[in-house]
Amino acid sequence: MPDLPPRGAGPWPGRFVWFDLMTTDGARAEAFYAALFGWHVTAVPMGPSVYRMIGAMAGPIGGIVEESAIPASHWLPYIAVADVDAAARRVGELGGAVCVPPTDIPGTGRFAVVNEPTGATFSLFAGSDGSHGTDPDVPLPGSVCWTELMSVDPARTQAFLTQLLGWREQQQDMGTGSPYRMQQLADKQAAGLMKTPQPGMPSCCLCYFLTLDLAGSTAKARQLGATILMDATPIPGVGRFVLCLDPTGATFALFEPAQPAA
Repeated sequence: MPDLPPRGAGPWPGRFVWFDLMTTDGARAEAFYAALFGWHVTAVPMGPSVYRMIGAMAGPIGGIVEESAIPASHWLPYIAVADVDAAARRVGELGGAVCVPPTDIPGTGRFAVVNEPTGATFSLFAGSDGSHGTDPDVPLPGSVCWTELMSVDPARTQAFLTQLLGWREQQQDMGTGSPYRMQQLADKQAAGLMKTPQPGMPSCCLCYFLTLDLAGSTAKARQLGATILMDATPIPGVGRFVLCLDPTGATFALFEPAQPAA
């Protein structure tokens, strides 16, 4: 096994540090992703329900939550903040909405689920000592290596993100007719922001999972019951990705980085 890069201890304010799959079928989702990425999933009792903790090569990266009443399965990313309550209040002041108010996670920290003004959903998270999530600077196969916000009104979303999190945009021409807004936080790239690519598509977040064999992972995902929404698409100088729909209806992407020049 190759040496793994060192991991930081956190916290990582303003960065994506945890990823939950909200799904209508927890058992089916667990079987799919465990087979696809080699995850070890541990059942953690949470009162009347069970939280399926995801263990990947990078360590714990998130969980699988079964919610039969949700409209559709989806990935829910968590952004680290210093104070969840203060950040949630700021969300409201900036035109967003608080979907789940600040809530304690015993022994772990505090979180709130929010919508940015155009409707994309994510969580705010502040961990207790030693529970800060997964290191965003050490992407490893089977873990989330990039998070993208797709917005019906990128300018409005950008203003919100800048005021809430201090993210600054660096616009890039991706040849799609509208700029790709790289989100910069100090010297780190925190996320991407782009206009929703199809008319009528709601604002949302998209998680990219790292693979070193895109063709093999794509074939395996299809064999396991995924629907391929977009075949391998190059990002010049960066890599390639495939857009997928898991068997429970959640959208995600597989990403293979570009090979360094010899």
